[in-house]
Order: sequence, then C-alpha cells, then structure tokens
Amino acid sequence: MNFPTLLTKSWKFLCSLKLAVFLASSATLLIMGGSLAMHYHPQVFGAMDRMVLGDWFAAMGNRNPGLTWWLSAAGVFLAFLGVNTLCCFIDWLRNLRARWRKTGEYLIHLGFVLVLAAYFWGSLSGFRSEGNRLLVGEVLSLQGMPGYALRLEAFEPVFSENGRPVDMRSTVTLLKEGVPLKRQVVKTNTPLTYRDLVVVPGSFGQVAEGFQFFLSGGGTVSLTPGTGIPLDGGGILRVVNFFPNAGKRSDRTAVSRGENLGDPAIELELIRPGFDPWRGWYYLREGLPFPLVQAGVRLWPTEPVYRLYSVLTVNRDPGAGIALIGALAMFTGVLFAMASFYYKRARGDRPDIR
Repeated sequence: MNFPTLLTKSWKFLCSLKLAVFLASSATLLIMGGSLAMHYHPQVFGAMDRMVLGDWFAAMGNRNPGLTWWLSAAGVFLAFLGVNTLCCFIDWLRNLRARWRKTGEYLIHLGFVLVLAAYFWGSLSGFRSEGNRLLVGEVLSLQGMPGYALRLEAFEPVFSENGRPVDMRSTVTLLKEGVPLKRQVVKTNTPLTYRDLVVVPGSFGQVAEGFQFFLSGGGTVSLTPGTGIPLDGGGILRVVNFFPNAGKRSDRTAVSRGENLGDPAIELELIRPGFDPWRGWYYLREGLPFPLVQAGVRLWPTEPVYRLYSVLTVNRDPGAGIALIGALAMFTGVLFAMASFYYKRARGDRPDIR
C-alpha cells in the first residue's frame, strides 16, 4: 500500500460516521456508568462543582485513580470525537460546491468543536476561587492573573422588612498594576465581567474590630485601632491593637486566638505631659490596668463594634469567548437546517412526516 492510499484511507476513517457513533457512545456510557460512583464517594467528587476540572484532577483525581479513571477515558473519547467532527467539517469545506445545502448541519459540527475546545481550554487554564473575604479598602490579588487585583470600595447588604438578607451590593474596582480598569456595583444577577473574568457575590459577614465603652464624663465612645481619646491636661489615650479573642502570655502580652468574639483584649497607649508613656493590654473581662486608673481614666465596656465584609466568588474562563462563538454557530446551523428542511419539503424533495 503506497503512502497516498494510506493517507486517503486514514482521512476517510477520521471522517467516518461509524467512528463518530463509537466515540460518542463510548463517552456517554463511561459518563453514565462512572457517575454512579459520585453518589457513593462525596469525599472525592464533592468539590467538582467548586473547582475547574484541571484543578480538581490535580487535587483529588490523581489521588484516587481507581474511582476517577472513567473521567480520563471519557475525556480522551470526547477529544477524539472533536477531532472526528472537525475532520468532517474540513471535508465538507473541501467539497463545498457540491454540498453547500448541508451548511446548517456542518455549522452545528463547527459549533460543537468550538464549544468542546473552549471547555477543555477553560478546564486547564481557568480558575474558580470562592470564599474571598474583603473588608472595605482591602485589595485581593487574582491567582493566575499576575498584576490584576480587586479592591472593595464599599459594601451594603440589603435586608427585607423581616430582616432577611435579600441582596449584597459590593462596589468593586478591578486593577491592573494598581491602575483602575473597571468599577462596578456587584450584586445578585449583576456580576462584574472583564474579558474572561467574572466576579459574583457569595455571602457576607461581620468581624469585631473594636469595642464601645462608656467613658466617665464623656458619654459613649467607640475604640478601634487608630482612634484615641483626649484626656484632661493635654494627654491622650490611643488604641494600638484589638483582638476579639485573646490569650494571655506570662508577661501579660496578648496573643490572638481567632476572629470569633470570646475574650477580647485591647492594646492601649497612654501619653501624658510630664509622665513616661505607658503601653499595655486591657483584658475586657478584667479590671482596668493600674496605670489607667492612676491617670484617672474610667472605661466601662458595653458592646463590640463590628465591621461588615463581603465574600466574593471570582471565576476565570479563557474559553468563554470561543464557547459563545460556538453556540452562535450551532444556533445559526439549526436555523439553516430547519429552513432547508421546510424548503425541500415544500418542493417535494422530502416526504411528509406523519
């Protein structure tokens, strides 16, 4: 067998309908059968909807080959099905003059190839990042996109009359090398989109950032890091740090035990003219430190001061544009195929379907 004959037979094989049926049937059977394992092994497959497929394989799939081999096999069959479909489309282009009436069908072929290629590209090069917590003013660097970041400018949860949260309005700025590219209010059904990047609201919460005190002779005051209280005689009491839940070391310095409110402690600095500065921790479940009492400071803690934060989900799919083109090609192909079918039937080229 000479080389041209071998090449011709190989091309016919790649364009074969039998090959397409075999590949599609094999992929379908693998996915249907293998998906039964997903229900019984949530510890392996539970995170699939929260990660792109490439990241999931790196984190879970490769560790459990006995449970996930069918996904790899189905991916191989689908990839070859895409090659088969592309070859059929190219073969149609080579014979366009004789087969132009099949335009609709082959546009659907092209759309399928584009959507499949976009899915593989997004699964390997995209990312899905959940649980990104941002306080107002904070900046989040985007993984996989060097130089890009998100900054939360403002956040406002929306509540119904009965107090149920109904929406989350996050004013977000997309930055590149510190330069603003786009600013938008992100809320339910209104994501921030930029090329292949999508930012949607996830949830929200609150974190204690200080405490409210009753100050003898001065009413109520909120103390958070960076604030201060002017004292008689020109002195000032500054807030240096605050821990919502603090542990005490042997030298009475504090160590943070997390953000949940438990045993709060506040670090204070007392500065008075003619006196040495004092700096130390005030554990709110205990009495005031003696240097503050000696200076005439009287504080009674009343309630914590909370600060809201927004939780954002950031997704990037580099194949989104190609998938859109593929979907449009398939939609156009369906319109062409329907128009061709009814045109031929009107001319009597096709029998009526009863």
